[in-house]
Amino acid sequence: MSNDNLPPASWGIVLTAHEPAQLLLANVGWHIGTGAAEVHVYLDDPDDPVLPLLEAIPGVCAVRCDDAHWRRAAPAGRRPPTHRRRQALNANHALKRCGVDWLVHLDADEFLVQDRPLGAEMAAVRELECELYFPVAERMYLPGPQTSIWEGVFRTCTRSLIRRGDGIDTDRVIYGDHVDFLDFGVLGHSAGKCAVPRDGDYRLGIHWAFRGKGRTRAERFRSTAARLLHFDGLTRLQWLTKLRRYTEYDPADFNVAAHRQAQIDRAASVAATPGGYEALHAELKEIGPQQQARLRAFGLLYETPFNPTPVLGDVLGNLPDFSVEAFNAELRRRLPERTKGLP
Repeated sequence: MSNDNLPPASWGIVLTAHEPAQLLLANVGWHIGTGAAEVHVYLDDPDDPVLPLLEAIPGVCAVRCDDAHWRRAAPAGRRPPTHRRRQALNANHALKRCGVDWLVHLDADEFLVQDRPLGAEMAAVRELECELYFPVAERMYLPGPQTSIWEGVFRTCTRSLIRRGDGIDTDRVIYGDHVDFLDFGVLGHSAGKCAVPRDGDYRLGIHWAFRGKGRTRAERFRSTAARLLHFDGLTRLQWLTKLRRYTEYDPADFNVAAHRQAQIDRAASVAATPGGYEALHAELKEIGPQQQARLRAFGLLYETPFNPTPVLGDVLGNLPDFSVEAFNAELRRRLPERTKGLP
């Protein structure tokens, strides 16, 4: 059946965040400026001062995650102990009340970039009765001082590469000893994120969706129109802070992935060494010319620069300060205990 005249679908995003205002405004502004009709922001800190700035942006619905919200949104009637559970509950809260055809569940440090209009792809994929999956590329730093939080290139994951059946570990061949810190070639997640239609029996998870009342995974279509850019730490300080956050959860509530645990353990081992954190970040998060050439040869380097400022200028008017210094200062203000002692 031809769908040449099918009108594009409307779409929006939902995220739960406790992040520097610069990042929240950038995420919201970027997606509104590139086609999102709605952005649902759940503020994990109910007293977050960014609220009026978000509410001033057309298309944004900002929700304070206070006790009253959790009495409505959480089955137990109270705030869940882990951020992942809060994210999932809020995503489905938004799915029930949104007015768009499709809803995408993202983190604040994730940005969709489109090669073709996403709405057209969504309209076509709706016929397939499945979720729309966005493959991930993770930001890596180039050697030298970082000035803007947007600098760097992007490493794509190896999840879709052919795996040989003769015992060769493809990832270990490519990445050597770093493989234990990686999930299919990336430090964060290789699972990507997804969008689901509003008019169906879908439930949003962190990385994928489910159908019906059980845990049946939705079928998926890999997007050919858009990919996900993941900034796993907008600065060195934020990356180290993220690792520290994982150590604060009760293992009974939260299972840390093996590759992330390896990063946490390495960070703990260098904590008392002068310059240890800086050296760890350089080892795992920076790629020099030889590493770039190797990734490029394997087709694992996405080198299109990400500069959201022109789009953000159109949406926000006055741009936030995207310098490393300003971002880190805001991060320390929000999370004084978690950032204490980190460079």
